[in-house]
Amino acid sequence: MIEIKLVQDLEIAKEIWNKLTPAESIYDLWDLRYCFYKNNPQPLYFYVAYDDTEAVALLPLQYNEKKNYLEFLAEFFIEDNRLFFKKGYEYLLPELLKIDFPHPVKIYDLMGEEEIISSLPLEDYVYLADISDCENFSDYLKKAFPNKHRRHNFGAIFKNLEKNYSIQIVKEDFQDMEKLFDLNVKSFGKESYLGTGRERKDFLDLIKLPLEWKLVTVIVDGVKSAVSLSVIYKETYFYMISGADNSLVKDVFKYLTKINLELAIENGAKIFNTSLGDCNWKQYWHFDKSPRYKLEKNT
Repeated sequence: MIEIKLVQDLEIAKEIWNKLTPAESIYDLWDLRYCFYKNNPQPLYFYVAYDDTEAVALLPLQYNEKKNYLEFLAEFFIEDNRLFFKKGYEYLLPELLKIDFPHPVKIYDLMGEEEIISSLPLEDYVYLADISDCENFSDYLKKAFPNKHRRHNFGAIFKNLEKNYSIQIVKEDFQDMEKLFDLNVKSFGKESYLGTGRERKDFLDLIKLPLEWKLVTVIVDGVKSAVSLSVIYKETYFYMISGADNSLVKDVFKYLTKINLELAIENGAKIFNTSLGDCNWKQYWHFDKSPRYKLEKNT
């Protein structure tokens, strides 16, 4: 018999998460989520479906004490939210979503192709590119810009930068993390995730995880003008956070993205994932879009 129980103990929640997670996305990893949870812990509301004594499905929520609603675990910054199931128990999805929750619910960045998920209101899109058939950046341009004239104009941006400036690329100098934070705030203002010391600490904890991190710094005429942090996980290159000072050099942010695309291809990634939202730049790259949904109840 299936019974849904509320779990609020951190260690039990971690054990259930690690048992049921598909670990397909970087955001499915408990250790990554915990970097964003531990510096701002909230009461856990893990709704677990048990078949007898075995945990077979999970809706992992937390109670946002400041905003007075339930949200997905470590909602801050995190994407690719989804419910977890032991194989064969996916049919429990509607049961978990129709729980009579004790607080309002706001779940964002929900992914899934199930009808019950795809019928929810659209929140936004994740922008990504299939680079599995690309051997270099030129291959990507041919694929993304089939119009020869447009492809030439877009490619000329990078040739002009290299012609008119002295450009140096530095990789994995993690002392540039603070520079990345500052440039991210400069680039995205109030939309930046990095406006406070606590939020920055989340990412400093993040890079301590034993994952394949890629930090890129673009130095133009001796000035650090753009920095990005990415990670490769299961053949997906997550272009995670970035920032640039375009007031110093126009299009340096585009150049930073080009370097990351090249790194993704060189490292054998099949997908280049640029995260949720257009952020007023992704449409220029002709990326594909993957929908993400939102669930709001009793708000």
